[in-house]
Amino acid sequence: MNQSLENILAVHAPRLQRIARQYAGSNDWQDLYQEMTLSIWRGLDGFAGRSSLATWVYRVAVNTALQHVRKKQLPTMEWTSEPIGVTGPSDPMHILDAFLRQLDPVNRAVLLLDLEGLDRHQVGDVLGMSAGAVAVRMTLLRARY
Repeated sequence: MNQSLENILAVHAPRLQRIARQYAGSNDWQDLYQEMTLSIWRGLDGFAGRSSLATWVYRVAVNTALQHVRKKQLPTMEWTSEPIGVTGPSDPMHILDAFLRQLDPVNRAVLLLDLEGLDRHQVGDVLGMSAGAVAVRMTLLRARY
């Protein structure tokens, strides 16, 4: 597969930025986005096509975000994100952002990837778990809300 980083970012940048905003504070989401971009660029030659390019990009982005969280060693309750267009506590984006902040990094990734439109198998491929495990996590997440 002969994809350039420029082409990948043209398609996936908004998704990568949303992931970065959820895993990094409002002051350093851009740094995390750059880390994701660098990780994608470094791994691009090794992309073997065993999954779709989109799934591989998500996998690299989420793994980079999870490493970022581990490096920072931030407790879940202290995580902040940069909500976009939030108008107040009753705004759906504000409610979603508050819910996401309560989740551990893996459940946050499961929900974010689901919201991006990935099916259970794709989410499982990205996170290295079975589609059944993803379905169980989604059921538990729905029960929490």
